[in-house]
Amino acid sequence: MSVIQGNPGAREQDTVSAPDVHKDPDLDSRYEEYCRRQTKGLVSILPKEAIRPLYGKAREWGRRTGNEVEKDPLATFLLFLQDVTPLPPRDVWEEDRARHLDAHVKDEFESPAAHRRSSPPVTVESRGMEIDGLRWRATLNLFRRDEAWRGFIVFNPLGEPETVRTADIFREEDPDEIRNRFLGFHNQTLQAFLRSVLP
Repeated sequence: MSVIQGNPGAREQDTVSAPDVHKDPDLDSRYEEYCRRQTKGLVSILPKEAIRPLYGKAREWGRRTGNEVEKDPLATFLLFLQDVTPLPPRDVWEEDRARHLDAHVKDEFESPAAHRRSSPPVTVESRGMEIDGLRWRATLNLFRRDEAWRGFIVFNPLGEPETVRTADIFREEDPDEIRNRFLGFHNQTLQAFLRSVLP
């Protein structure tokens, strides 16, 4: 855990902590989409002469396993490749995502496949803060749309399930620029954002 302004006496509300990747409610769909992206990436580098015999094997596999997609041999082909490609198991992928979140976020939102499919926003930073004597957690969430990175802040009182969020207040070409701006906010700035969304 690092302190924003390097003050060794800083309190908890002044600290920055890595988001808990394991609590992401969209983790299942993110892993499934990761597997699809890797499979499609494999197809893009296969020589053309290798694809035709694989289509035949995919059809046989689909009929044998009940995974054949009627009237869509390409979908069956991709499912077959996903089944035989040595992709990392879910737990290995999840730990790698926790250690290298930046790389996963960029792959998820910047890959060609990502431009054809929307992904849910990802929490990339988390900060403690205080307002009127109450402790809150502020998290930065990023997503990509219209060739730009966008972001918003979600606030929740510590120990409580309720959350409030800002509008999409960030827009940059590089996600690191948004992260740096978020980490550079003083507590008073975060308080102002929070007051703007409280009922």
